[in-house]
Amino acid sequence: MPAPVQSPFRVLVLGAGRVGTALAMTLGDTPDFSVTLADPTEPARERAGALGLPLLDCNPADGAALERLMARHDAVVAALPASACRAVAAAAARAGVHYLDLNEDSPVAAEIAGIAEGARRSFVPQCGISPGLVSGITLALVEEVATPRDVQIRVGILPRHSTNRLGYGLTWDVNALIAEYTNPSAALMDGRPVTLPPLSGREMLRIDGSTFEAFVSGSVPASLCRRLAGRVETLVSKTIRYEGHLDQVTFLLDDLNLRRRPDLLRSLLLNALPEVEDDQLIVFVSARGARNGLATERNWLRRITAVERNGTVISALRRTAAAHVAAVLDLLREGALPASGLVAQEDIAPGALRANRFLDWFFAEGEGV
Repeated sequence: MPAPVQSPFRVLVLGAGRVGTALAMTLGDTPDFSVTLADPTEPARERAGALGLPLLDCNPADGAALERLMARHDAVVAALPASACRAVAAAAARAGVHYLDLNEDSPVAAEIAGIAEGARRSFVPQCGISPGLVSGITLALVEEVATPRDVQIRVGILPRHSTNRLGYGLTWDVNALIAEYTNPSAALMDGRPVTLPPLSGREMLRIDGSTFEAFVSGSVPASLCRRLAGRVETLVSKTIRYEGHLDQVTFLLDDLNLRRRPDLLRSLLLNALPEVEDDQLIVFVSARGARNGLATERNWLRRITAVERNGTVISALRRTAAAHVAAVLDLLREGALPASGLVAQEDIAPGALRANRFLDWFFAEGEGV
């Protein structure tokens, strides 16, 4: 007797931005998923039209309409700014569908964790690169070091070529970028959770013959710090940029006092910086400690660049973040994750991500783990 045909896993993607469109294309390559892409904005219509993606006009702020739309799906992905995720999460809880987002804002993530309590389906916030992939890579490295003491996370998304004094371009949400540069970063010191001031702890890095700088402003989730508290003495996350970037950002924030005028800073960045698709993603995670009584160190390095697909350049950020969300959706579809309630990134087995079809290209070329 032939096996019964399994119906596609129905996914609603809210937000036709860089990652939302990449996710729709990624899932659209397999018959295991059916995708609805929704966004009411004119830039979204232009972007989706250029990529040949059908787009539904749905305003996430219309809770009733959103809930009706969700009821026809198995999962919703909020590929939206952090400020819009709360309402989408609440609607997902009422509609009884799985919820995922790419939010990097810790206070918003805490609110969504509260919404997830008692939810009928799984809530998996903070997907993407960091948090997301980086949490799994970090946990895998820690397991490789029997007595881990020091964990260092370095992540950078930057243009492949530096063409201005900032050495930077618009690769992702500018509001998230400003928050990263102005909000404290979760960390571990002496085995205890702490917060570190943004833009602190500058250091120089040499990667593949290129010189970069790194400084505190990473988006390591507080949940990862809590998971490793008491087991790891030090855990610090830093952002990688081209040399000299930090001096320029400090000038804008402090000398020009734009730290108190994020609205003006946002306008300046949007006006001055080019949008970048030809980007690169650098992920470098190291864990030092002891194994069998001997000092040991495990490193994981990956450098991703943009690719071209059907004449369209897909940035490193877009393809990697979308691949992680697709992998998590795949695990939900297979029943490999808890069926309800909050699922933190640290609850997803690193081996399950490594083995997933949507991420095989990412892990195949990585060093370590």
